[in-house]
Order: sequence, then C-alpha cells, then structure tokens
Amino acid sequence: MSSDTSKKIGLIACTGVVAGNMMGSGIALLPSTLAKVGSISIFSWIICLIGALSLAFVYARLATSNPQEGGPIAYAGEVSPAFGFQTGVLYYHANWIGNLAIAITGVSYLSVFFPILNNTIPAAIATIASVWIFTVINLLGGSWVSRLCTLGLVLILIPIVGTAVIGWGHFDSAMYMQNWNTSHGSNSHAIVSAVLITLWSFVGVESAAVSSGMVKNPKKTVPLATLLGTVIAGVIYILSTQVIAGMFPASEVAASGAPFALATTAIFGKWSAPFVAAFTALACFTSLGSWMMLVGEAGKRAANDGNFPAVFGETDKNGVAKKGLVLASVMMTILMIAITVFSSSDSHASNLFDILTSDAVLLTMLPYFYSAVNLIRYEGMTTRNVFVMLFSGVACIFCFIALIGADPSALAATFVVSLAIFIFYARKLGFRQHLQLEQQQKA
Repeated sequence: MSSDTSKKIGLIACTGVVAGNMMGSGIALLPSTLAKVGSISIFSWIICLIGALSLAFVYARLATSNPQEGGPIAYAGEVSPAFGFQTGVLYYHANWIGNLAIAITGVSYLSVFFPILNNTIPAAIATIASVWIFTVINLLGGSWVSRLCTLGLVLILIPIVGTAVIGWGHFDSAMYMQNWNTSHGSNSHAIVSAVLITLWSFVGVESAAVSSGMVKNPKKTVPLATLLGTVIAGVIYILSTQVIAGMFPASEVAASGAPFALATTAIFGKWSAPFVAAFTALACFTSLGSWMMLVGEAGKRAANDGNFPAVFGETDKNGVAKKGLVLASVMMTILMIAITVFSSSDSHASNLFDILTSDAVLLTMLPYFYSAVNLIRYEGMTTRNVFVMLFSGVACIFCFIALIGADPSALAATFVVSLAIFIFYARKLGFRQHLQLEQQQKA
C-alpha cells in the first residue's frame, strides 16, 4: 500500500467526519440560540431535517454518478464557470467564518474551568490559540484529523445522548408550552427564522464530497457516509434540544454559555458539569480541525480551477494545502481581533455564535442550491430519473426557505457580495479572452 493510500480515510472515519462536522460545530450552543425563538422550533427542525436529507441525497447521488473533488465548487462549475467561480469564493469564506464560530463555542465551554474566559479579551486570545493549534494538526495530514474528529464525536455523544435519553425523566410539558414562542413574533415567522439557525447544524452535509480526494473508494464511501452522518446528527439534534426546552425557562437557557452542562447538572448532579464541559469543548475543537481540512480542500479546488491564487493550491507530498491553511488561519485571526475590538464588553458567546453562523449559512446557500441544480442537469442529461429530480427540487425549495428566514440586512449583504463576485469574474474572463485574441493574432 502506498503512503498516499494509507493516509486516506474509510467509511467509519468518513461518517465520523460528516457527523462530527455537523455535531461538533452545530449542537453545543444551539439550545441557547433556539431558546430565543422557543420550543416551536420543533417545526423548524422537521423542515430542516427534510431539507438536509434532500441535500444529503443530492451529494450522495452526485458522489456516486458524477464524483468531483471539491464538492459544491466543482458541481457549481459544471452548471456554469461563472457559478463555479462565485461558489469557490462564497463556500471558502463561509467555511473559515463558520470555523471561528466553532472555536468560540469550544472556548465558551472551557469557561466552566477557566472563568476568565468569560471576559472578551482572554476569550479572544484563547480562540485564536485554538485556531493555530488545529492548523498545525492539519498540517500533519488528513488521517490525524479524522482520528481526532471520531474521538470528538464519541465524547460529545456522551452528554448529548445522555440528555436526549435520560433527560425525558426531567421533562415538564407545561414548561415546554411556556417556552413555545419566545420570539415576540408570529408563529410562522418564528418557525421560518429558526430554520436558518437549525440549518447551521447540518452545514457539513457535503463534507465527504468536498474531501473525496482524501477518501478510500469515494464512489461507495462518500454516499454512505453522507446519508449515515446526516441521519445520526438529525435524530440526536431533535431529541436533545427538545428535552432541554422542557427542562428550564427559555431565558435561563438563552443566557447559558454551556447549555448541555446546565442540563446534565439537573439530570446527574453538579459533579457531571466539568466532564460535560470538557467533552463538549474537545468535540468542538476536533470539529474545528476537521472543518479546517475542508477549508484547505475548498481553497485547493478553487486554485486548481484558476479562481484563487495559485498559492492556495500548493500541496505537500501528502496532498495537504499547507499555505492555504495558514492563510485561512490568518484571516480567522484578523476577524477575531475585529470582533473583539467592535463587540460590546457584555456580549454573550451565543450572540457571537448566532451572528457568525447566520453569515456562514447564508454564504453556503447558493453553493448548496447550485449543487441541487447540477444534479437536475446531470440527471436530465443521463438517466432522466424523475425521483432523483424530485429530491433535487425539494433541496432547492429548502434553500429558498432558509433564505426567506434570514435577517433582511444580512440577506441584502449576502446578495450584494454574491453579485460583486461576478465583477472579479468578468475581470478574470476579460484577461483570459485578451490572451486568446493575442494568440489568434500571432497565429
């Protein structure tokens, strides 16, 4: 077996990457964020799970019939080179911005041990340090990241599954109904707005497809890992968040920086809180490592397509885009410093988490939409399978629902950025066509 093959990951590790990317990044602060909407978010979860499974099917089908290294970036490029360029930019920046939210979550749980991390500047320093630690780990290769991610998934499952199963003994239906709609808006508005929050939990559904170049037998492994990871994460998400919604007043959960430590303390006693905080923090950080691997792969694909500077595509003997990873970490560091400077001194981790994840999800919506559109194109060209096209259509509608639920100003900013990218594409295209004209004239 060659050294390259030995560093590739199999089905269990790949499923761990998919589920771990979702759960490590999506679940830890989610009860606190959803408490600001209410337990009515159960309907948001149902919508989101249907949409996420549709997206999982899209990526599983594409990985089987039309495998492309780079996932959403490659699939958007097949619809149109302009969309491929746009997706490369959007997807890449969505990932590293989302990574910062994961790091903030991990540091928030560490505050159980180190109360100083409740202060803005120490928390920012710890967040930046965690980014660079896992950058170094990524430089060692994908096999290290997958091992850590699988370990993180196991650790975070302990308190979350414990809450999801045993917590029902502490569930109070009257409390659940009291927390039904805390958004101060209509029920329909609360449900739709919570879709964007819950969708963050499923960002990562494409993880296996993006990292297919680092997976053994990707045609079989990627589809199975994608569907299995989505189902595992979805079931655990719904059970654990709903039981917490029936255990405490929404205001108490919303103010908590470690909602699962809060829940397990009520279930098992105070002795459990440190263990839960440690497990969840480690799971967040291992997920951060896995997502950084994705950032490197996304940047490499964009560079190979000529849409990013060549430095993002430079790899070592193990296929790791070292310089791209370092550049992403530099950008995360700069953004964290900016957030620290401009945020108020009493900002909760859940508030920063909400802002960053909403931005990251909005930037991801177009790449997801283009992938679904590409499957419709591919099936129309080949099998013309109506069932597959139906699932692709559901995935498209789901993307529309998520965009409808966004804050108007955030949605407007995303729309402006998405259009502005075409200016740079036009410039690039103009240079390319100018060179072609010069070559024709010389010939």
